[in-house]
Amino acid sequence: MARIPGEWLEKAISDGHINNLDYNQFSGSKMIGIGAFGKVFKYEWKDCELTVALKCFKVDIDLSLDEKIIKDFINVLKLLRRVDCHPNVIKFYGVAKDNNGYYNMVLQYANDGNLREYLKANFNELQWTDKLRIAEEIVHGLLFLHNNNVIHRDLHSKNILIHQKQPKIADLGLSKQINEMSEKYYLNCSWNAGICRASVPF
Repeated sequence: MARIPGEWLEKAISDGHINNLDYNQFSGSKMIGIGAFGKVFKYEWKDCELTVALKCFKVDIDLSLDEKIIKDFINVLKLLRRVDCHPNVIKFYGVAKDNNGYYNMVLQYANDGNLREYLKANFNELQWTDKLRIAEEIVHGLLFLHNNNVIHRDLHSKNILIHQKQPKIADLGLSKQINEMSEKYYLNCSWNAGICRASVPF
């Protein structure tokens, strides 16, 4: 019998596949955005002297009513624990259950925001060699995901974060493993700035 999502998460934590972090280790919360599952907060991780981002998953993990959302959340955790070792993919440290009983993904904090904001603020100062390096490193991150059979499906400038001038592919909320994808594809061309975007139903 297939394990229900809540059980999978609890077992993954108890077996050590996903780090279970003490929420009380984090202090100085500041909201910095809204993610696919809930709000995103900036915290200081006292024990490690790191600045991190916590994405709050505001759904009761035990409610069958939210099973699809929970499965999506579990999918992201499974992917993150497999692919976060690359320097151009955002680092995943584990999960922490907050005082309201909600799980939070603990992620690397990017000090320069997303790529769109970074280019807007620094475009004139950046040399072409810098811009080419950023593009090349994004490609390296994508190739790593693809070599691990992961398709991002929602890659754009707001889902690429910049930390210490290095791009980090983030927000794998819509990502899929290739072996999970439907064999039925269609092309839905919506033109924006001369780019035809393909849509794939799952």
